[in-house]
Amino acid sequence: MGITDRFSRSWEITKKTFHVMKLDKEILLFPILSTVFSIILFLLLVFPFILTALMTGGSIEDPYAIYLGIFGLYFISAFSATFFNVGIVHIARTRFKGGDATFMDGIRTAGKHLKHIIGWSLLTATVGLLLNILDNQSREKGGIIGIIGRIVASLIGMAWAIVSLFVIPAMVIKGIGPIDALKSSVVAVKKTWGESLIRHFGLGLIQGMITLIGILLFLVPGVYALFVGSLVGGIILIGIFIVYVMIVSILFSSANTIFNTALFLYAEEGKVPEFFSKEELSHAFVKK
Repeated sequence: MGITDRFSRSWEITKKTFHVMKLDKEILLFPILSTVFSIILFLLLVFPFILTALMTGGSIEDPYAIYLGIFGLYFISAFSATFFNVGIVHIARTRFKGGDATFMDGIRTAGKHLKHIIGWSLLTATVGLLLNILDNQSREKGGIIGIIGRIVASLIGMAWAIVSLFVIPAMVIKGIGPIDALKSSVVAVKKTWGESLIRHFGLGLIQGMITLIGILLFLVPGVYALFVGSLVGGIILIGIFIVYVMIVSILFSSANTIFNTALFLYAEEGKVPEFFSKEELSHAFVKK
């Protein structure tokens, strides 16, 4: 299959994931709530550090306290994203099988998997902290060793993102814990390796193009308005651009989770989820 065919198929798959969102509009509530809860939890975490900094003269020099704070931020981000993505996976899986799950069905499913969600969030936060430490130490060393260290950290981070791609669908669909889900994700990634990378680039390309349109329509005119003295007009246009980017991010985040669910279902059960064709999904798998 040529590169043009792969991108063409990725575009068709992208349109079908958006069709699923059209049928289950409540899916879009999950990334919104994820963002809101992340901000709330972040503020709750940061407040004690701000209070401590004020009491100690404006700085926190204890490296353990700093690392604890970084770990907390990673955990909050992972927990919030995982919890609400579990809801998306449940609703998408139900739709693929001909059902119609509600928003509260997704929330209840996330609640049932709370122990696994916490476990996965702890594992993700630990990996994130270790990569952060490696990157920071590499920056401090500088020179060739520092550059190599930063490259290694980046490569490990990319590898982790790839092998953990199907962890959430695995936890929901198979009802397994984070370690077993990671193993299951690795197996699915091996099958979907080629198409998964092309598909992500394709989605990213489409998202980038849509974002570029927003930049040209709102951000550039907004910045220009500020320079020529139209303060109110500039602020309004920049504000519209921020909302625009947030909406695009929500849509494509949900699209990624929906397609990951479809691919994992096909990998596990060998059955074609509704709205997709066998050809589309079978071409997502590497031929032995």
